[in-house]
Amino acid sequence: MYWKLRIPLIMGVMGVVSGLVQKFPNLFLVNTSYFISSAIFFGLIGIIITIFEKTGMNEKKVHFIIGVGIILFSIIFDYLMV
Repeated sequence: MYWKLRIPLIMGVMGVVSGLVQKFPNLFLVNTSYFISSAIFFGLIGIIITIFEKTGMNEKKVHFIIGVGIILFSIIFDYLMV
């Protein structure tokens, strides 16, 4: 069974960016209010997803296990970076 990479990549980006922002908050969100930091976080995710859309990377088909592996990696990465 094959699956497009759209959903695994979106969830993967969210997990990895969330983990990095939690581990290194000063690198991404330097002394800003909560509203601005949230906007920067969602903007960063939006830029990365837009790059995936423009390059066509999200249209590639992979096996279901690889998609689940990407999602599990992002969840574990986010959990371990806290």
